[in-house]
Amino acid sequence: MEGYKARKVDPPLPPLTARHVFDWLMEVGPADVGAMGQVPLGWSTIRDWADGTFQQLSAWEFRTLRKLSAEYLAELSAAEDRNRPAPWSPGRADIDPKTQEQQLRAVLG
Repeated sequence: MEGYKARKVDPPLPPLTARHVFDWLMEVGPADVGAMGQVPLGWSTIRDWADGTFQQLSAWEFRTLRKLSAEYLAELSAAEDRNRPAPWSPGRADIDPKTQEQQLRAVLG
């Protein structure tokens, strides 16, 4: 980890070993709709989806779907900050916004 930090490079992500859980999250929908907007998937929503699709979820899968839904909404909320880099982009916290503006102006003229 120290080598990655010294080079200012993010370490590679581990392989996605539970792809089916991600696929299920997208199938059931990453969030529920509440009175004030989107909320994490409710236990009953997950249970109803599992029953309706004949999926036998383990306790771990059940909890993970709920946690992924909450994380999705946290990222969605954080993404409202215009200056926040996209989650899939390399770490850009060390780049000065003025430098970025100058580079953009150089390209656009």
